[in-house]
Amino acid sequence: MKTVDFFGETAAFHHLGLAVTSIAAAHPDLDPVYDPEQKVRIAFIRANGMTIELLEPVGEDSPVLASLRKDARLLHLCYEVENLPTALAAGRRNGFHPLVAPVPATAFGGRKIAWVFSPVYGLFELLEKE
Repeated sequence: MKTVDFFGETAAFHHLGLAVTSIAAAHPDLDPVYDPEQKVRIAFIRANGMTIELLEPVGEDSPVLASLRKDARLLHLCYEVENLPTALAAGRRNGFHPLVAPVPATAFGGRKIAWVFSPVYGLFELLEKE
């Protein structure tokens, strides 16, 4: 098996992002966080040792709603990185293109995230370590 470090050697898998029409319908006991920047409600669950981020669209202009309309539930993989600029540079060398400038994420206590896309591998979220 070939090993590829898309975002540098220290990048580590953090979570899987899934689109849901309603977090309350999936898990009524969760207390979602609203992220106005991304136009979603977010909650996390652990399933068999893996963290899953549930993303519920808020508003007609939510990118998550567009994915749900295409019946796309699996949205992204997230990697935690030491340094966003360094990880973004490594990603560029591996064919990933930034979609927007890094922004603070409500769900992660204001830690910065960046969204990158590869036509081969799809959408990834990079989360800067604390």
